[in-house]
Amino acid sequence: MEKIKITRLEIILISLITLLCLGLRLYKIDQYMTFLGDEGRDVRVVRNLLSGNLVFIGPQTSIGNMYLGPLYYYLIAPALALSGGNPVGPAVEVAFLGTLTVFLTWWFGRTWFGRSIGLIAALLFSLSPVAIIYSRSSWNPNPMPLFALLSIWGIWQVYRHQKFGYLSLVGIFMAFALQMHYLGLLLLPVLGIYWLLTLKSTWSSKIERLSLIRNSLFGILVFLILMSPLALFDLKHDFMNLKAFQTFFSDRQTTINLNPGRSDRFLPVLSQITTDMVLSRQAQYALVVGVTLILLTLFFLIKTKKKAPLILLLAWATFGFLGLSVYKQHVYAHYYGFIYPAIYFLVAFIIVRLWQTSLLSAKFVSLASLAILIYLSLAFSPLKEIPNNQLTRTREITSLIIKESGGKPFNFGLIAKQNYDESYRYFFELDGAKMFRGEEAITDQLFVVCEDATCQPEGSPTYQVAIFGPSKTQKQWQVGGINIYRLTHTIIK
Repeated sequence: MEKIKITRLEIILISLITLLCLGLRLYKIDQYMTFLGDEGRDVRVVRNLLSGNLVFIGPQTSIGNMYLGPLYYYLIAPALALSGGNPVGPAVEVAFLGTLTVFLTWWFGRTWFGRSIGLIAALLFSLSPVAIIYSRSSWNPNPMPLFALLSIWGIWQVYRHQKFGYLSLVGIFMAFALQMHYLGLLLLPVLGIYWLLTLKSTWSSKIERLSLIRNSLFGILVFLILMSPLALFDLKHDFMNLKAFQTFFSDRQTTINLNPGRSDRFLPVLSQITTDMVLSRQAQYALVVGVTLILLTLFFLIKTKKKAPLILLLAWATFGFLGLSVYKQHVYAHYYGFIYPAIYFLVAFIIVRLWQTSLLSAKFVSLASLAILIYLSLAFSPLKEIPNNQLTRTREITSLIIKESGGKPFNFGLIAKQNYDESYRYFFELDGAKMFRGEEAITDQLFVVCEDATCQPEGSPTYQVAIFGPSKTQKQWQVGGINIYRLTHTIIK
């Protein structure tokens, strides 16, 4: 596609969108960011990494008991170091990566389709409540949209412009995408198809064909090098990860249905994606809107002369949608992070193409649709919600426990249905507290944090409480609506 000159107005608009995007993600980030067990685990691992302990595996997946690669830990390590161990540092880095994703959405969108589509896609992406939520906390799936977008852009450069050197970058970006979340695997069909199309187009030229193959091998090598820590981990642990993969794909009763034709989840997944990404988490009319978007995309595909970029986006979105539709478990919003940019490209494409038609009614629908989507994003912005203050509350609780422990060793237990104790352990270790897990040592006092609305620490079956033995409550506090108990051993006569 021919180059489009950047006008002064466009520079002003994308600058405003980028600043808006960053502001929405950084606004009170220390109060809104998620800081629970997963986030505590990550910063504990990264702190050890900064101390010189290399990491060969990443977080464990919630389904399938598989381990991701460690690239996310290496990615956020500089931010944790620069912030002096404050977990806000990695969250701020993720906010900047999310903003970079929006900026690149504009740049790639204008290259593929023109200024208007690039700007509208970036604007909708920047305002998206779901995108904001997943761009203001440090969590491994959150940078997925960036690496997915870069992978697709890289293979486009290979296919469309014969820039075979981009294959090395595709290998790098794909390794990062996979190590953010294994649903990045759904990018492989698109990359594979466009590589084969490139091979077909270069087959008549021996020089180009050999250059493609040579760069492809180098890209695969780079990819394998970045994935090698996982391979080394598997070699050392009896191929535990590989076996987990085999179980995941073989036990299809509860995981996936490899026959898309027999799946009954197409409409529910379409409705959910439309709800989350287009309608700002408002489920009303989601299925109607989703189906309408598909029909309009196909209609304009027929009418559009320059189809290649649109076909690429459709392949990207379609393989992602089909992959999510054969998955039998609940599909969460962060699962389809790898198609976030594609969704906003397609929505922006439809809005602009409607405006460009000669029908006055279509122009009205175009403007009304854009206005409604912007209104929904603003009306249901997550910034209107009360901050969770998870980081501050966790810090206050650990500080209180350290003070009340009197400088003596103590055990710690957490009673919570939706959390585990890694976030608390991070601050205990950061402050050098004499906290021991029950399997390490039994002390004379046990501090129990109850995050559930009702709980009874005495006699609780929670492991870190039960292992302490018979006990009774000596004192109780409350921080941010959460109860903290100090228990001591009960003397059995």
